[in-house]
Amino acid sequence: MGWILREVMVKVRLKARAILSLVLIVAMAGKPSPGGGKVYVYYPSLARPLAIQESLARNCPGLEITVFARLADLEAQVAQEKPEILVAPGMVLGPFRGYASRLQGVRNGSTTENFVLLSLEKPVDMGRVSKLEIGVVGILERAEMGAFINGLVGGTPRLNRVTKVEDLLPLLIFHSVDAVLVSESNMAELQRKSQEKLTASRLEKGQVTLTALAVREGFDAKEMLMQWRHLDAGSLRMLGVDGWK
Repeated sequence: MGWILREVMVKVRLKARAILSLVLIVAMAGKPSPGGGKVYVYYPSLARPLAIQESLARNCPGLEITVFARLADLEAQVAQEKPEILVAPGMVLGPFRGYASRLQGVRNGSTTENFVLLSLEKPVDMGRVSKLEIGVVGILERAEMGAFINGLVGGTPRLNRVTKVEDLLPLLIFHSVDAVLVSESNMAELQRKSQEKLTASRLEKGQVTLTALAVREGFDAKEMLMQWRHLDAGSLRMLGVDGWK
Protein backbone atom coordinates (compact mmCIF):
# COMPACT_ATOMS: atom_id res chain seq x y z
CA MET A 1 0.00 0.00 0.00
CA GLY A 2 2.92 2.29 0.83
CA TRP A 3 4.48 1.96 -2.62
CA ILE A 4 1.16 2.89 -4.26
CA LEU A 5 0.95 6.04 -2.12
CA ARG A 6 4.53 6.98 -3.01
CA GLU A 7 3.80 6.54 -6.73
CA VAL A 8 0.71 8.72 -6.46
CA MET A 9 2.68 11.45 -4.69
CA VAL A 10 5.40 11.38 -7.37
CA LYS A 11 2.78 11.78 -10.10
CA VAL A 12 1.17 14.69 -8.21
CA ARG A 13 4.54 16.45 -7.88
CA LEU A 14 5.34 15.95 -11.58
CA LYS A 15 1.93 17.29 -12.57
CA ALA A 16 2.38 20.32 -10.29
CA ARG A 17 5.78 21.07 -11.88
CA ALA A 18 4.28 20.80 -15.36
CA ILE A 19 1.51 23.24 -14.43
CA LEU A 20 4.05 25.66 -12.90
CA SER A 21 6.19 25.51 -16.05
CA LEU A 22 3.14 26.22 -18.21
CA VAL A 23 2.21 29.21 -16.04
CA LEU A 24 5.74 30.60 -16.36
CA ILE A 25 5.72 30.16 -20.15
CA VAL A 26 2.40 32.00 -20.45
CA ALA A 27 3.61 34.77 -18.14
CA MET A 28 6.78 35.29 -20.17
CA ALA A 29 4.99 35.19 -23.52
CA GLY A 30 3.74 38.77 -23.14
CA LYS A 31 7.15 40.14 -22.20
CA PRO A 32 9.81 41.22 -24.70
CA SER A 33 12.91 39.04 -24.75
CA PRO A 34 16.10 40.55 -23.29
CA GLY A 35 17.14 43.39 -25.59
CA GLY A 36 13.82 43.20 -27.44
CA GLY A 37 10.84 45.52 -27.71
CA LYS A 38 8.81 47.60 -30.14
CA VAL A 39 10.71 50.19 -32.17
CA TYR A 40 8.82 52.95 -34.01
CA VAL A 41 10.76 54.87 -36.65
CA TYR A 42 9.90 58.08 -38.49
CA TYR A 43 12.42 59.61 -40.87
CA PRO A 44 11.13 61.75 -43.77
CA SER A 45 13.13 60.86 -46.88
CA LEU A 46 12.71 59.56 -50.40
CA ALA A 47 13.41 55.99 -49.28
CA ARG A 48 10.33 53.79 -49.00
CA PRO A 49 9.34 53.13 -45.36
CA LEU A 50 9.09 49.40 -46.07
CA ALA A 51 12.65 49.35 -47.46
CA ILE A 52 13.93 51.09 -44.31
CA GLN A 53 11.94 48.69 -42.13
CA GLU A 54 13.28 45.59 -43.86
CA SER A 55 16.86 46.84 -43.67
CA LEU A 56 16.59 47.62 -39.95
CA ALA A 57 14.87 44.29 -39.22
CA ARG A 58 17.74 42.36 -40.82
CA ASN A 59 20.19 44.14 -38.51
CA CYS A 60 18.07 43.85 -35.36
CA PRO A 61 16.27 40.47 -35.49
CA GLY A 62 15.25 40.66 -31.82
CA LEU A 63 13.28 43.89 -32.25
CA GLU A 64 9.77 44.50 -33.58
CA ILE A 65 10.37 47.46 -35.93
CA THR A 66 7.72 49.60 -37.63
CA VAL A 67 8.62 52.51 -39.92
CA PHE A 68 5.96 55.19 -40.43
CA ALA A 69 5.49 57.33 -43.54
CA ARG A 70 3.35 59.97 -41.78
CA LEU A 71 3.91 61.73 -38.47
CA ALA A 72 0.18 61.59 -37.63
CA ASP A 73 0.25 57.78 -37.88
CA LEU A 74 3.28 57.62 -35.58
CA GLU A 75 1.63 59.89 -32.99
CA ALA A 76 -1.58 57.85 -33.00
CA GLN A 77 0.25 54.55 -32.63
CA VAL A 78 2.56 55.80 -29.87
CA ALA A 79 -0.47 57.00 -27.90
CA GLN A 80 -2.03 53.55 -28.25
CA GLU A 81 0.95 51.19 -27.92
CA LYS A 82 3.67 53.06 -25.96
CA PRO A 83 6.61 51.39 -27.75
CA GLU A 84 9.90 50.88 -25.94
CA ILE A 85 11.94 52.81 -28.53
CA LEU A 86 11.39 55.82 -30.80
CA VAL A 87 13.73 56.82 -33.64
CA ALA A 88 13.14 60.15 -35.42
CA PRO A 89 14.69 63.57 -36.08
CA GLY A 90 15.57 65.29 -32.81
CA MET A 91 12.87 67.96 -33.15
CA VAL A 92 10.20 65.28 -33.65
CA LEU A 93 11.16 63.35 -30.50
CA GLY A 94 10.87 66.39 -28.22
CA PRO A 95 7.06 66.42 -27.77
CA PHE A 96 6.88 62.70 -26.85
CA ARG A 97 6.73 62.57 -23.05
CA GLY A 98 8.08 59.63 -21.11
CA TYR A 99 11.01 59.05 -23.50
CA ALA A 100 14.66 59.93 -22.93
CA SER A 101 17.21 60.38 -25.71
CA ARG A 102 19.92 57.72 -25.55
CA LEU A 103 21.67 57.85 -28.93
CA GLN A 104 22.31 60.85 -31.17
CA GLY A 105 23.04 60.32 -34.84
CA VAL A 106 26.14 61.85 -36.40
CA ARG A 107 27.22 62.40 -39.99
CA ASN A 108 30.70 63.47 -40.97
CA GLY A 109 31.40 64.09 -37.28
CA SER A 110 28.44 66.48 -36.82
CA THR A 111 25.15 65.99 -34.98
CA THR A 112 23.36 68.48 -37.26
CA GLU A 113 22.68 68.88 -40.96
CA ASN A 114 21.91 71.93 -43.06
CA PHE A 115 18.50 72.68 -44.50
CA VAL A 116 18.16 74.66 -47.74
CA LEU A 117 15.47 76.34 -49.79
CA LEU A 118 15.24 74.59 -53.14
CA SER A 119 13.78 76.54 -56.07
CA LEU A 120 13.52 76.34 -59.86
CA GLU A 121 16.26 78.08 -61.87
CA LYS A 122 16.93 81.10 -59.65
CA PRO A 123 17.95 81.20 -55.97
CA VAL A 124 15.43 82.48 -53.44
CA ASP A 125 15.46 86.20 -52.68
CA MET A 126 15.85 85.98 -48.89
CA GLY A 127 14.83 89.63 -48.54
CA ARG A 128 11.33 88.69 -49.71
CA VAL A 129 11.02 85.43 -47.79
CA SER A 130 7.92 86.54 -45.84
CA LYS A 131 6.11 87.14 -49.15
CA LEU A 132 6.88 83.65 -50.48
CA GLU A 133 5.02 80.35 -50.30
CA ILE A 134 7.22 77.47 -49.22
CA GLY A 135 6.55 73.73 -49.39
CA VAL A 136 7.44 71.77 -46.24
CA VAL A 137 7.00 68.27 -44.85
CA GLY A 138 4.74 68.60 -41.81
CA ILE A 139 7.05 67.13 -39.18
CA LEU A 140 5.60 69.27 -36.38
CA GLU A 141 2.19 70.55 -35.37
CA ARG A 142 1.07 73.68 -37.26
CA ALA A 143 2.06 76.30 -34.66
CA GLU A 144 5.38 74.62 -33.87
CA MET A 145 6.11 74.23 -37.58
CA GLY A 146 5.59 77.95 -38.16
CA ALA A 147 8.01 78.82 -35.36
CA PHE A 148 10.55 76.30 -36.67
CA ILE A 149 10.43 77.74 -40.20
CA ASN A 150 10.65 81.29 -38.87
CA GLY A 151 13.83 80.35 -37.00
CA LEU A 152 15.39 78.81 -40.11
CA VAL A 153 14.51 81.40 -42.77
CA GLY A 154 14.17 84.54 -40.64
CA GLY A 155 10.63 85.35 -41.78
CA THR A 156 7.04 84.15 -41.91
CA PRO A 157 6.33 82.71 -45.38
CA ARG A 158 3.06 80.96 -46.20
CA LEU A 159 3.48 77.22 -45.76
CA ASN A 160 2.18 74.47 -48.03
CA ARG A 161 2.38 71.33 -45.90
CA VAL A 162 2.75 67.83 -47.35
CA THR A 163 3.12 64.47 -45.62
CA LYS A 164 6.06 63.03 -47.59
CA VAL A 165 9.32 64.32 -49.09
CA GLU A 166 8.38 62.94 -52.51
CA ASP A 167 5.35 65.29 -52.55
CA LEU A 168 7.61 68.37 -52.53
CA LEU A 169 8.94 68.03 -56.07
CA PRO A 170 5.52 68.29 -57.78
CA LEU A 171 4.87 71.49 -55.80
CA LEU A 172 7.92 73.04 -57.44
CA ILE A 173 7.41 71.67 -60.92
CA PHE A 174 3.80 72.84 -61.11
CA HIS A 175 4.70 76.23 -59.58
CA SER A 176 2.45 75.71 -56.57
CA VAL A 177 5.17 77.17 -54.32
CA ASP A 178 8.16 79.46 -54.70
CA ALA A 179 10.54 77.04 -52.98
CA VAL A 180 10.63 73.92 -50.81
CA LEU A 181 12.51 73.41 -47.56
CA VAL A 182 14.63 70.24 -47.47
CA SER A 183 17.70 68.82 -45.78
CA GLU A 184 20.89 68.73 -47.85
CA SER A 185 20.67 64.92 -48.05
CA ASN A 186 17.11 65.04 -49.42
CA MET A 187 18.12 67.92 -51.71
CA ALA A 188 20.71 65.70 -53.40
CA GLU A 189 18.08 62.98 -53.96
CA LEU A 190 15.55 65.45 -55.39
CA GLN A 191 18.15 66.89 -57.75
CA ARG A 192 18.97 63.39 -59.00
CA LYS A 193 15.30 62.58 -59.61
CA SER A 194 14.36 65.84 -61.34
CA GLN A 195 15.13 66.87 -64.90
CA GLU A 196 14.55 70.50 -63.90
CA LYS A 197 17.33 72.82 -62.79
CA LEU A 198 16.95 72.99 -59.02
CA THR A 199 18.86 75.74 -57.21
CA ALA A 200 19.68 75.60 -53.49
CA SER A 201 19.71 78.68 -51.28
CA ARG A 202 21.63 78.02 -48.08
CA LEU A 203 20.22 79.31 -44.80
CA GLU A 204 22.36 81.13 -42.26
CA LYS A 205 20.54 79.42 -39.36
CA GLY A 206 19.65 76.27 -41.25
CA GLN A 207 21.24 73.66 -39.00
CA VAL A 208 18.88 70.99 -37.65
CA THR A 209 19.62 68.05 -35.32
CA LEU A 210 19.99 64.68 -37.03
CA THR A 211 18.08 61.48 -36.26
CA ALA A 212 18.14 60.40 -32.61
CA LEU A 213 16.96 57.41 -30.61
CA ALA A 214 14.86 57.71 -27.44
CA VAL A 215 13.97 54.96 -24.96
CA ARG A 216 10.81 54.72 -22.89
CA GLU A 217 11.53 55.50 -19.25
CA GLY A 218 11.99 52.35 -17.17
CA PHE A 219 12.90 50.08 -20.12
CA ASP A 220 16.27 48.28 -19.99
CA ALA A 221 17.65 49.05 -23.45
CA LYS A 222 21.25 47.89 -22.98
CA GLU A 223 21.17 44.99 -25.46
CA MET A 224 18.97 46.90 -27.91
CA LEU A 225 21.39 49.84 -27.97
CA MET A 226 24.21 47.43 -28.72
CA GLN A 227 22.33 46.17 -31.80
CA TRP A 228 21.53 49.71 -32.91
CA ARG A 229 25.17 50.78 -32.64
CA HIS A 230 26.09 48.03 -35.10
CA LEU A 231 23.66 48.85 -37.92
CA ASP A 232 25.24 48.40 -41.33
CA ALA A 233 26.23 51.39 -43.48
CA GLY A 234 23.19 51.04 -45.74
CA SER A 235 20.71 51.14 -42.85
CA LEU A 236 22.48 54.11 -41.29
CA ARG A 237 22.29 56.02 -44.58
CA MET A 238 18.54 55.39 -44.72
CA LEU A 239 18.30 57.20 -41.36
CA GLY A 240 20.48 60.07 -42.56
CA VAL A 241 23.48 59.28 -40.33
CA ASP A 242 26.75 57.38 -40.49
CA GLY A 243 27.05 56.53 -36.79
CA TRP A 244 25.90 57.26 -33.23
CA LYS A 245 27.25 58.99 -30.17
